[in-house]
Amino acid sequence: MEERKMPDTTVAFIGLGTMGRPMAERLLAAGHRLTVHDRLTGATAALAAAGAATAPSAREAASGAAVVITMLPNGPHVREALTGPDGALAAMRPGAVLVDMSTIDPSTSKEMAALAERHGVRMLDAPVSGSSAGAVEGTLTVMVGGDPGTLDELRPLLGELGRTVVHCGPNGAGVSVKLANQIIAGASMAAVAESYALAQRLGVDPRLLFDVVSASSGDCWALRTRPPVPGVLPTSPADDGFRPGFKGALMCKDLDLALATAADWSVDLPVTMHARDLYARMSEEGLGERDFSAVFALLSKQG
Repeated sequence: MEERKMPDTTVAFIGLGTMGRPMAERLLAAGHRLTVHDRLTGATAALAAAGAATAPSAREAASGAAVVITMLPNGPHVREALTGPDGALAAMRPGAVLVDMSTIDPSTSKEMAALAERHGVRMLDAPVSGSSAGAVEGTLTVMVGGDPGTLDELRPLLGELGRTVVHCGPNGAGVSVKLANQIIAGASMAAVAESYALAQRLGVDPRLLFDVVSASSGDCWALRTRPPVPGVLPTSPADDGFRPGFKGALMCKDLDLALATAADWSVDLPVTMHARDLYARMSEEGLGERDFSAVFALLSKQG
């Protein structure tokens, strides 16, 4: 079968939050013709100043674009942006590609892919991992579900956003892998926070703990990037008031998605449930907008 090529590099980017904005900025800097939309009009100002066109709706942003990228908080937001009264799908031309980089449930993602196909649009689900720092630096991991030929077309574009772009399987596979990743990330961060809470109570030097554990069997990404007390690692959110690279509220949302998906398939996830409850408590105590490593603040004040 003849390989299909994108007719141009006109990109619409919908959703300019903590992750979306730096990702859109990278595409603009790479020379793509970019139109952006966000429900919060102030979010588009920096992109407009850098040369992006802005659109008052997802539908207008998508009109004429070869590629439409969505980076939104949850499934209902994606559904509204694609199929609502001002949704993007109705405006997308046949043969265009929709890339949903949001973290949503696999069933909604597959449903959107089926709707896109009925509009003559190809869809990839392509959630990312790597936090806001990775979005700024273009070092994200991109987990892609969908047609491998379509992914091959878009690899140069996705390569502007991520250092690692992996084909995970058919539509829905990308978000499935992302939820599995979030289980590990969320649970390991909770374990790191618990270890530091205990060590703190026992009078252990937190930097010594980092040095020993990072060279031992407890070593993990959460420890390496987010030791949850100040003075251990200068780049840790703990050294910046827990300014979010990834919010606790979003980790709670992702673990909720994992639990709901697991329930649909009769899979028991007790560790995930405990971790989700901890991140839910973060929001209850006003910490949900901080980095998810701030879960340590819940644990360190107990007793």
